[in-house]
Amino acid sequence: MTVMAIVRHADDEPNYTAETAARLAGISQAFLRRCVREGLVQPKVMPGGGLGFSTRDVRHLARIRRLRDDLGLDLAAVEVVLHLRRQVVDLLIELSEQEHQALIRERQLLMEIQELRRQLAEDALWR
Repeated sequence: MTVMAIVRHADDEPNYTAETAARLAGISQAFLRRCVREGLVQPKVMPGGGLGFSTRDVRHLARIRRLRDDLGLDLAAVEVVLHLRRQVVDLLIELSEQEHQALIRERQLLMEIQELRRQLAEDALWR
C-alpha cells in the first residue's frame, strides 16, 4: 500500500521555477523576466539553491497579466494600479482595526453606563 502525503508550502516559499511560475500565471518566460527587471516580482532562493517563485508571486503575476490583457495597461500603469490596490487594502485593514477598537470602547462605555444606573438606583433607595 502506497501512502501519499500532501505537502502544503507557505505562500511565500519559492517552490516554482521561472518556467513553471510563468506557465501557472499564464505568461511567457520573457514577460516574467521583464516583470523581474521592472521590479514587479522578485525571485527568491529555493531550498535546492536555484531561484524560484512562490505561490504568492504566481498569483501576483496572474494579476499583472489580467491588468495587461483585460485592461490593456502597460507595466508602468500596472505598477500604479497595484500600488493603489495595496494602499486600499492597507486602509481597509486599518479601518477594520479602528472599528474593532471602537466596538471595544463602546462596550466599555455601556458597562460604565450600566454601573452608573445601578449606583443611581441604589442612591434613590436611600433617599
